[in-house]
Amino acid sequence: MATIGCSETNYVQAKLEKGVLDLRTLPFDENHRIELDGEWKFFYEKFLNPALSDTLSMEPDTYINVPESWQGKEISGRILPRSGYATFQMHLFLSEEARQEEWRILIPDIASSYRFYIDGVLVSQMGEPSSDPALDESKIKRRLITFSPKRERTEFLFHISNYENNFGGFWEIPVLAPKGILERDNVIGTARELFLLGALLIMGLYHFGLFYFRQKEKPILFFATFCLLIGIRVGLTGSRYFLEVYPNFPWGMAFRLEFASYYFATTSFLLFIHYLFHEDSNKRIVKLLVFLTIPFYFSLLFPTSYYTYLVFGYQALSFAIIVYSLYLNGKAIKNKRENAYLFLFGVGILASGVAYDIIQHSSNLRALSLTPYALLCFIFTQALILSNRIANAFSNSEHLTDSLRISNESLTALTESLETKVEERTSELNKTLQRLKKDLTIAKRIQSKILPDPSLEFPELKVSVYFFPRDEVGGDFYDYFLVQEGVIRLFLADATGHGIQAGLYTMAIKSEYESIKRILTKTDDLLKHLNTKIQTKFMGLKMVFSCIVIDLDLNKGKLYYSSAGHLKQVFFHNGKPLALERSGNIIGLKRIQEFGHQELDFTPGDRIYLYTDGISEQKNEQRVEYGEDRILSVLQANLDESLEKSVGHLIGDLGEFQGNADQEDDESLLAVEWKKQPE
Repeated sequence: MATIGCSETNYVQAKLEKGVLDLRTLPFDENHRIELDGEWKFFYEKFLNPALSDTLSMEPDTYINVPESWQGKEISGRILPRSGYATFQMHLFLSEEARQEEWRILIPDIASSYRFYIDGVLVSQMGEPSSDPALDESKIKRRLITFSPKRERTEFLFHISNYENNFGGFWEIPVLAPKGILERDNVIGTARELFLLGALLIMGLYHFGLFYFRQKEKPILFFATFCLLIGIRVGLTGSRYFLEVYPNFPWGMAFRLEFASYYFATTSFLLFIHYLFHEDSNKRIVKLLVFLTIPFYFSLLFPTSYYTYLVFGYQALSFAIIVYSLYLNGKAIKNKRENAYLFLFGVGILASGVAYDIIQHSSNLRALSLTPYALLCFIFTQALILSNRIANAFSNSEHLTDSLRISNESLTALTESLETKVEERTSELNKTLQRLKKDLTIAKRIQSKILPDPSLEFPELKVSVYFFPRDEVGGDFYDYFLVQEGVIRLFLADATGHGIQAGLYTMAIKSEYESIKRILTKTDDLLKHLNTKIQTKFMGLKMVFSCIVIDLDLNKGKLYYSSAGHLKQVFFHNGKPLALERSGNIIGLKRIQEFGHQELDFTPGDRIYLYTDGISEQKNEQRVEYGEDRILSVLQANLDESLEKSVGHLIGDLGEFQGNADQEDDESLLAVEWKKQPE
C-alpha cells in the first residue's frame, strides 16, 4: 500500500502502487489535494469494457508511472511505438467520511483523445478515441469533473488513443480534491492566464501603434510581434481559454496555431535583440539561425504526427537562440551599450522564476507558479527599454530644435550686420593670410638651411639630390656627411602628412638626429637611440615617421643599413639591382623596438637611390600609381648615364606620367655613386 502523508501545501504525499491508491487511513481534510501519480494499470491496444472491468484481479500488460509516455515500453518483447490506443485503470479507496463529500478531478492534457469512466459511467470525453486511426479525432484540453463516491472503492478508467503526438497518454498528473478546492484553483489559474493574456495583447497592440509612428525603430516591431505571439500561445495552452470562447474552432488548426506561435515568437525575439543591440550583433549568425527555423514553419503544413515529431529539434534551435541572445547581451554590457543592464535584469527575473518553478516541481512541492509573472516582468522591462529609446529620441529632437532655434536667432542677428562683419572679417583674413605667407616663406628658408649644403662634395662619391615639397614646406628630410675618414653616413626620413605640420615634424627630426648622428655606432643602434628620444619628447603628439640610415665604409668596401618602416630602396651592385628592404617598424610607434642591421658589399661603380613615397605613390589622371617597378625600370635603363642624368630621366618620366594630376605628396630623391678610379 502507498505510504500516506501531507505536505505543508496540503498535497497528499501518496502514490499509486500496482494501480491502487488507498486513502482510508487518511484523516479527511477539505483542503487536501490528491495527485493521482504512480503506477497505473496499462492495457495496450485494448479498450476494456467499462461495465466489466471493475475488478482488482485483472492483470495489466504492464504498469506506467503517470505522467510517463508509453512510447519505448516493452510488453512481451515488443517495444511500443508512440502511436496506438490503450486503457489506463486505477482504483481509489476513500474513508466513509471522505465519501460524504462531493469531489472533483482535474483531468490534464491527454494526447490525443480519451473517454473517462468512473465506476463504469462515462463522465468525460475529449475528441473521439478509436482503435482505427482513420476514425480517431484528436482534441487536447483540461477539464474539471464532479463526482460523488458511492462506495469504498472507486474505479477510474481511461480509453486513450494517440496517432499524432510524439507523447501519448497523460501530459500531467490528474489531481483529485473536494469540489471547492479545485474550483478555486481553476478560477485563480484562469484569472492569472487571462491577466497575462490581456497584458500581452495590450502591450503588443500598443507597440504596433508606436511602430506606426516610429517606423525606423525596428526593435519595436519585433517586440510587438513577440508580445502578440506569446499572448496567442497563452490563450492556446494551459486551460486553453481560446477554445472556451470558440468551442467549435477546429482542433487541428488550434494545435497548429499553438506551435506556430512558439516558432514565430522565438524568431521575433531573436530579431528584437538583434536590432536592439545591432552594433554588437553578428548578422551572419542571425541570418543562419533564422534560416534554420524555416523548415519548421513549413512542417506545420504537414500532418500533426510530422510536426510534433520535429518539436525536439526546434527546442534545440531555441536553446541556441537563447545562448546567442545571452552572448549578445554580455557583449553589449562589455561595450557599455545603453539599456544592456536593464535587459539583463529582465532576463534574470525570467530565469529566476523558471528556476524556482523547476526546483519546487522537482522537490515535489506545490506553490504559486512564478513563471507567468516572471515573463510579464521580463516583457515589462523590455517595454521600458523601448520607452527609454523613444524618450531619448524625443530628447534629442528637442535638443536639435533648441539648437536650430538658437542658430536661427544667431543667423538673424548676423544678417543684420552682415556686410560690416564681412568687411571686418575679410580684412582680418587678408592680414592673417599675409602673415601666414610671410611665415611660410621664412619656414621654407629655414627648412632649406637645415638640409645639407649642395656644394658639399666627397672625393670618392658623387651625390645628386632632388627635393620638391608639395607645399611651401614639406615633411621629407635628408642628410649626408663624413662620419670619419672613408665613412659616409646617409639619412632619409618621411614624416606623416605634409604641409606645415609635416614641416614642423622635420624640424624635430633634424634636431634629434643632429644630436646623435656623429656617434660611431651601428645603424640599428642609431635608430634605437633616435626612437627613444622621439618617444620621450613627443609621445603626446603621436609623431611617427619612416626612415633609412646607411653607412658607406669605403675603407672596407661595405654598406651597412637599417630601415625603419621605409619602403624598399634601390641599390645597384656591379650593375645588378638589389632591394634595401625594411628591417624594423616606423619610428615613434612604440618605446622599445628592435631594428635590424644589414651588411652588403659596396664597390666602385655601385649606386644607391633613396626616395620617399611621394614619388612611388604619385598618381596620374586615371588614378594609377607610378609604382616601385617603374622606378626600378627607368633607373636600370639609364644605368650607363651619369648619376645626375639618371636622376633627371627619372624625374622627367615621373612628370610625363603625372600629366595634369595634382602632386599628392612631397617628393625627395637622394642618389649616391662610388666613383670609379681612372684606369
